[in-house]
Amino acid sequence: MIISRVLGLLMALTAAVISTSSVHSQPLQPRPEVGEAIPFELPATNTIMLENGLVVTFIPWGMTPTAQILVSVRAGNIDDGMETWLADITTALMEEGAAGRSKEETAILFADMGGSLVTSVTHTHSNFATYILSENAPDAIHLLADTVLRPDFSSEALSGVQQTITHDLERNRSLPDVIATEAFLELLYPEDHPYHRAYPTDAQINGYRVSDLRRFYRNHFGAGRTHIYVAGRFDHSAMETAIRDTFGQWTIGPADTAPDGIPAQGPTVRLIDRPGALQSTVRLIYPVSAIDQKMAPALEVFDIAIGSMIAGHNRESGYSYSPFTYISWTRDGGYWTYADDINSPMTANALTDVLSVIGWQRENVWDASLTRDWMASNFVMATASTNGLLDQMISRDAHDLPFDYLDTYVPRILGVDDREVTAMAHAYLRDNRLTLVIVGDLDLIEHDIRAIPALQGANFIVTRD
Repeated sequence: MIISRVLGLLMALTAAVISTSSVHSQPLQPRPEVGEAIPFELPATNTIMLENGLVVTFIPWGMTPTAQILVSVRAGNIDDGMETWLADITTALMEEGAAGRSKEETAILFADMGGSLVTSVTHTHSNFATYILSENAPDAIHLLADTVLRPDFSSEALSGVQQTITHDLERNRSLPDVIATEAFLELLYPEDHPYHRAYPTDAQINGYRVSDLRRFYRNHFGAGRTHIYVAGRFDHSAMETAIRDTFGQWTIGPADTAPDGIPAQGPTVRLIDRPGALQSTVRLIYPVSAIDQKMAPALEVFDIAIGSMIAGHNRESGYSYSPFTYISWTRDGGYWTYADDINSPMTANALTDVLSVIGWQRENVWDASLTRDWMASNFVMATASTNGLLDQMISRDAHDLPFDYLDTYVPRILGVDDREVTAMAHAYLRDNRLTLVIVGDLDLIEHDIRAIPALQGANFIVTRD
């Protein structure tokens, strides 16, 4: 049964290619041979550490007279504890005013430099960034230092931040993908883990006081947990002097004591009723190894190859139109996810096909050479921009990966053996490890979902209003 479904899927993909080709009036030319992947070499960078433990990386890059500056602090949602989104609110309030300047006054100063202040919070970091004209880069360092080192933490501004967040949450909570995200994180992480709760309640948001934000800042912000990146065209000496003058006196701060982020194994299926839903929102998840483990490159190859196969098949079959897969790397762990919005009557058939393809991959070796070549080329192109290069460097440093991780990425991906992909799938993508969340019309889909062979050993949790 599995083999027949997989073969049918592959035949459908082939038919799609033939069908697409037939619309051309001119005969198709032979496909050119794929050349060797372009090697990637990290630009010449200079990394220094100040006496207080703060790390700075200078990246001369590009031709335009602009510079991108990022101050990344190892303080994110994994540090929230049970106070969900405390990191987000802290960073949002820091942006509202610092060193006696209002948000509007700071925005005008950045605009005069040709840029703006952008803040963000991830699972592990709080980030403060700007993209400005090169001649203004030292002055931008001073403004960023005010935001990071001297936040006002105004009670009046906090009220506005709370209103904005609660309004956005109220608007988004009923969205099926938000419901699905909340559900699978509750299954992957225990109640006492910061990742267990994807979104805060209104009571949590409105209950936070300035004293809570100051406590979070005091406990998680410091020079020893901060990395500054300067990329583009800039005066190295002037920038180093500006950074030493502004950030050099910051105290080293608290040590990093955040918990691991290793997700739990299944098998668990959670069905959440959404009567009348035209589509079933699906999240199929398998816990996998951490990004620094031997299996990680094979997992990346698997993700691109099988994700493309599933997406093509589902669109060709009319199951769905926007399926995708991705890997979430966490502290010492990670999980692979297939995400989709499937036409409700086809939910069980589509899931059966996806699970069958994954099952086939666990037992069979298939040629992923084109996938590897595409990944290598895509990596080189993605790192050709300042943003792309910075994203890769930040990810490398956030996961404490070796300095040469980016330089060796292309040969590492090209060196993945097809048998390693099969071995990885066999080790991690087994039916007894999966977590499946479906938000949809249970009267229409539940019976057929329960009958899927790969789910027979799973624990089913059903939620109805």
